[in-house]
Amino acid sequence: MKRLWMMISTLAIANVLAIGGLLGWLHFTDRLSRDRFESVRQMLKVTLTQEAKDKADDAAAAEAAKVKADADAKAAAPPETAADRIVERQLQSEKELQQVRRKQQELENLKGFVLRQIADLEQREAQLQKQRAAFEAERKRIAETEATEQFKSALATLESQRPRDARLMLAALMTSNQTDQVVSYLARMDEGKRGKVIAEFVKDQPAVAADLLERIRTRGQVASVPPIQGGGGQPAAAAR
Repeated sequence: MKRLWMMISTLAIANVLAIGGLLGWLHFTDRLSRDRFESVRQMLKVTLTQEAKDKADDAAAAEAAKVKADADAKAAAPPETAADRIVERQLQSEKELQQVRRKQQELENLKGFVLRQIADLEQREAQLQKQRAAFEAERKRIAETEATEQFKSALATLESQRPRDARLMLAALMTSNQTDQVVSYLARMDEGKRGKVIAEFVKDQPAVAADLLERIRTRGQVASVPPIQGGGGQPAAAAR
């Protein structure tokens, strides 16, 4: 029995020394003060159940105070008079009227946009019809011109010339603003002879040669294009 008592006493003293050492370490490492010790004691004094109940009571009291404050503010406000109700209805009516006017303005803007689009489409359609008519008239003019005996005779005479002489004759026509006629001759000329004539243009007037080739390619398909200035100083007149 005496031995058991000695063991219990030893353990108690060891626990006291351990607690004292812990408290000493907390104090000397600036982790424990009298105020902190008191706050911890107060925190541990209340059970978790009691703490939860206190928080719930505080929340209920705050909510009740808010409800009472709202009720007091409402009761303190002056009662709404008939004049106030009339003014409120007028303000609401004005607001609704402004909304209606805004919608009407949006519809007017949309209507104006649609009308402008329709007018633009009609103008484009008219331009397209005009271009089609000009295209058909140009094709007809070319076909009628090349079908005449005079054109065929002039073409045969031109083909009988040496390429350089033929080039000089065509350049003279271009100087006289007859590039349309030049393009017609080249388009109907034998392919081999046309190539030699174009080669003569390339020697002295490569830009004019390129322009003539493009006009032959688009002959009867596009509108007139502005004339270009040839490399030898001779202008190429507008042609289709």
